[in-house]
Amino acid sequence: MQQEWLTVEEAAEYLRVSKRTIYRLCQEGELVGYRTSKRGYWRFRKEDLDKALKKGIPEDEMEELVALTATADPVLAEIWDNEKDEAYDRV
Repeated sequence: MQQEWLTVEEAAEYLRVSKRTIYRLCQEGELVGYRTSKRGYWRFRKEDLDKALKKGIPEDEMEELVALTATADPVLAEIWDNEKDEAYDRV
């Protein structure tokens, strides 16, 4: 399996945080980052970013978060897909 490596900018976008937050998370040991050399660029493995996203969330709650879709929940489907908000679908 080939690993996917991301730059600081890409990691920040993936986690939806700022670059400053990425550096802070590395400094605090909450996120694993790799340097290309002593003064080189930072690189992040996608699997490490995924672990950081899940950190602190119990496994059963993570499954619930993933299952929260219109397909899985008919109530959400009705809220998201009704005639009253048809105009928003075209935006």
